[in-house]
Amino acid sequence: MQTKNERLPSLFLLIYMVLLLISYSMYVILENTRLSHAQQWLSETNITQNGVDSISQLGRWITLSESVFLLIFVIAMIVVMVRYQKKPTNQFFIGNAALFVGIAIVSYVISLMSSLPIGNLIQPVIIPTFILIAVYIYRLWRTRYEK
Repeated sequence: MQTKNERLPSLFLLIYMVLLLISYSMYVILENTRLSHAQQWLSETNITQNGVDSISQLGRWITLSESVFLLIFVIAMIVVMVRYQKKPTNQFFIGNAALFVGIAIVSYVISLMSSLPIGNLIQPVIIPTFILIAVYIYRLWRTRYEK
């Protein structure tokens, strides 16, 4: 029989992954909206105050959706690192690595099918990927020198 320290709850991982995918989808939708509006704004010779406000509001929403993605990742990372032991953290690392690679592949496909740049599409994943790699290296170092 498995104890709570041997396995992450499937419901936790499912909710976590769904929340990340929802926040990433919101980011892509907002980024696509920004790009389509930018083309319209560039065609106009004079941008009105209403247009400037719209650009500013859209930028805030994009930043917020990117921040939500990062916040969900950090909270889940803290919960897993504090509450669970070695095997679940490995499951968490592998699950996140697979998710981030999947997002990168989907971003590449979207960039080929639309005018969205791939750099903008993978931007929300860059910081979590570096955090994930750094924490994984730390865990490897710590388990190696604990023995």
